[in-house]
Formats: sequence, C-alpha cells, structure tokens
Amino acid sequence: MSDGQNLGMVDGKNIIIKMVDGKPTINGTAHILATVPASNGIVYAIDEVIVPE
Repeated sequence: MSDGQNLGMVDGKNIIIKMVDGKPTINGTAHILATVPASNGIVYAIDEVIVPE
C-alpha cells in the first residue's frame, strides 16, 4: 500500500490509504492491525468499523 492509494471495496465504494506516522490508515482513521493472506487476496484486520455513508 502507498500513501494516497485508492482501493475498491465489495460494495463498489472506495477507501483511501493514508500514511500517518509511517503506518497505513484507512481514510485517515482506522489503523491496520494485521495482514492475513487469503487464496484470492489479502484480508486486513482494522481497529474500527467502516460504515457506509
């Protein structure tokens, strides 16, 4: 992941990866706690719930 990267979600909306203090965050708030490889991609465990607007 890189700063400013736009990623698509299953619901068709996008999230933005931002680097805060050298660590990736989702939309500037949710912190990535773990990265888990899956057979068809990567699962990221985060510390907040992402609620659609």
